[in-house]
Amino acid sequence: MRRNKWIILTLVFVMVASIALTGCGGQDTQEPQPGENTGENQEQNQEQNNDATEKLAEEQVLRVNLAEEPPCLDPQLSQDAVSSEVLLDTLEGIIRMDNDGQIKKGSGMAKDWEISEDGTVYTFHLRDAKWEDGQPVTAHDFEFAWKRALAPETASPYAFIAYDIKNAEAYNIGEIEDPDKVGVKALDDKTLQVTLKAPNPAFISKLQHSTFLPVRKDLVEKWGDKYGSEAEYFVASGPFKITEWIHEQKLVMEKNENYWDADSVKLERIEASMIKDSNTRINLYETGQLDYIEVPTQFIDKYKDEIVQVPKAATFYFKFNVKNEFFKNAKIRKAFAMAVDRKKILDLRTKGTTPPAFGFVPPGIPGVDGKTFREMNGDLFQDLGAGEDMKEKANQLLDEGLAEIGKTREDLNGVKFLTFNGDNNLQNAQIWQQHWKEVLGVDVEIEQSTFKIKIDRENKGDYAFAFSGWIGDYNDAMTFMDMWITDGSVNDAFWSNEEYDKLIEKAQTTMDPKERMQAMLDAEKILLEEMPIAPYMYDVSLILQRPYVKGMIRLPLQVENGKKYAYILEH
Repeated sequence: MRRNKWIILTLVFVMVASIALTGCGGQDTQEPQPGENTGENQEQNQEQNNDATEKLAEEQVLRVNLAEEPPCLDPQLSQDAVSSEVLLDTLEGIIRMDNDGQIKKGSGMAKDWEISEDGTVYTFHLRDAKWEDGQPVTAHDFEFAWKRALAPETASPYAFIAYDIKNAEAYNIGEIEDPDKVGVKALDDKTLQVTLKAPNPAFISKLQHSTFLPVRKDLVEKWGDKYGSEAEYFVASGPFKITEWIHEQKLVMEKNENYWDADSVKLERIEASMIKDSNTRINLYETGQLDYIEVPTQFIDKYKDEIVQVPKAATFYFKFNVKNEFFKNAKIRKAFAMAVDRKKILDLRTKGTTPPAFGFVPPGIPGVDGKTFREMNGDLFQDLGAGEDMKEKANQLLDEGLAEIGKTREDLNGVKFLTFNGDNNLQNAQIWQQHWKEVLGVDVEIEQSTFKIKIDRENKGDYAFAFSGWIGDYNDAMTFMDMWITDGSVNDAFWSNEEYDKLIEKAQTTMDPKERMQAMLDAEKILLEEMPIAPYMYDVSLILQRPYVKGMIRLPLQVENGKKYAYILEH
């Protein structure tokens, strides 16, 4: 029966060993290499069924490094991977993906659901559950949270992820003012009914994204803008609760005894640091003060036999502010994109194992007819590595672009490039800076910023060009392609293309899978012809983890880390 195929959506990533990374903005770009695939997901399945020979440590404390301060723990305002990691450990959504990315009934707040024959009406039946303060979690909490994300006055950067819902977009952009017309309704305390504007089998996979996590109306009204800004202004419904938050230093989470599945949670406490410096990070790991870390580039050789490869459905890229006096010109954008030899740099930085990116949608995201999206669209541009004539082409483009805007190379000198904090990020930027100087004769000035400030600057358009990353929010090319629609809430390149918008709208509304895919393939070609963003690399995280740490869930998606089932063995 048709209904059955909609009930459980399995996210299967066709990740090859050489692939690579919000969606959320990514933060720590260490150019990790994909090492030997250890099959960690398969091991996690076994770990969740504790082996009889395993003995739990008396102290169930996990010490981790977030690397950055979580910019925002208000789930309807959050837009980054660091905050998402904390939110997914402290709040419970309708579903909770397992370590294979599978969505199963009863995994989250919904113990069951039905989907109408036409695939447009989802009826979720919620379990008995409590917030950390003992108040019941209800369907009204979800209705309030989802409509809050869509309310224009909220200005949620991720409102678009809910546009599958009937009248969601119209309400968000102000075409309709009545929230009751949005297709989300609590039928009673335990029943949430969601009506889509059209069938979308990927919809249910979106529901672990932070935008869809519940919040309490009474506390939002009580705390206002303070919601999610401090430990005392945050209330948990998930496995852990926040008990201490010293900004820019550490965040402590403890087991939430009121969590509906508390019996499955073995960790008593998670101590999260915010260490940016690579040497400090390594030292803390080696002295036992961190239980796992992402391996900085310069330490790859030292730990190559211990590294665990974690594929990511993500892309790092150069981003151009098209409102900038120089980068409003597509030829100038292309010149800067072409003047960097991606493969040569990545060979140097990661021993030749991290792949350069010549398309935006990363490998592993599915296409149709058994092919991935990347296989179908191939490479869409070239850089300096394609041959000596590319240097000439880049300079020709730069000259033509400057002439079109009435500027010279001297005017361009001193243009500022914004990147993340941290020594690895500075080293990468200095290499690109050298390429732009040697190839284009342009002196670029590097700016580094904390993650939170960088996001704020980019949202405001306070930058010329920058380095960014995007992690897929769900297993579909649309999680990358709808970023760049005109006036999109995460379109901080401020680019606009009418044909691109039409193709994305077609992909969002057509019922034919092949037509939908072709629209996105064509849209990506326009994106990289205009080049408001220039892909640089696909991402794979390299994890160094203590052997006594078990049960961690790491998915390729923005749903990045899961500590619900983690535990510490005696050591």
